[in-house]
Amino acid sequence: MTLSQLNVIYGHLEGTKAKFARDPSGYLSIDAGIYQKHGLEISWNHVQGTGERYRRIESGEAQISFVVGRASLQHFLATKATRILGCAMNSCPYYLLVDAAVRELKDLKGKVVACREGPARGVPFAQVFEERAGLTLDGDVTLQLLSSDLDALNLLIGGHAHAALLPRPYGFMAEERGFERINQWPAVVDDPLPITLETTRALAQEKEREFAAFLTAHREGIRYVKANRHEAMRVLSARFDLPPGLVRKTCDDYLVCMDESLAVDFRQFERLLSQVAPEKTSDARQIASEWISPGALRG
Repeated sequence: MTLSQLNVIYGHLEGTKAKFARDPSGYLSIDAGIYQKHGLEISWNHVQGTGERYRRIESGEAQISFVVGRASLQHFLATKATRILGCAMNSCPYYLLVDAAVRELKDLKGKVVACREGPARGVPFAQVFEERAGLTLDGDVTLQLLSSDLDALNLLIGGHAHAALLPRPYGFMAEERGFERINQWPAVVDDPLPITLETTRALAQEKEREFAAFLTAHREGIRYVKANRHEAMRVLSARFDLPPGLVRKTCDDYLVCMDESLAVDFRQFERLLSQVAPEKTSDARQIASEWISPGALRG
């Protein structure tokens, strides 16, 4: 059987020494022969830098790019040149990480909590602090909004914030440094569509058959990685050189959020749009129809 070739590219989480890939399932699927079974020969390559990944997709050097949703949507709104084939994770709520002086939410009185500005939009922080800890926002607790998740992590590590709301990979890294997770914090802060599968509009038409086979295979691959913890841990350790603690946390608290349907949840898309381009929220259905491939939208 002749195999169709596809080059898939992805990046590591920015700003850290850890080689954290948002979707590590591709290597395991290649090893298990899943793509080959569906008539595909897949090249799965790390390419750091969003700009370079877009250059390769636009030049045809690569056909599919795994991109965080906010960057993907921003690029689409600016260029209208891309299509989303699917989404491997619709939601992965942030964790609240704290320093040693904080054991529960009420201990945040008089302290600073850091968070990226985008996912903080529309979150009822005042209500959460009042109901969960009897604290008033701005009176008892200061919420410091920043331009990036990495800034929030660095503020916590540097001792300039006593707590930080972080996406799970950064949260795991903070835990590795001795910071503690507060499980009282509800799942109200999120980075919608953290793993999108992106291509160009031209490629979406040209390689419709190959992409359909890839999506079928990748669904199987996500089910496989979630069902085979030992193999997932092996790949995370051997391929990405993650320390044992980070490997365990990734398997237990991150891979479980992956969505093998690969469908884009419309409510999460709306939430992302409100963060990226709040002035366009009334056009959500139209933008979704232009950006997301037919059949890939749920809701």
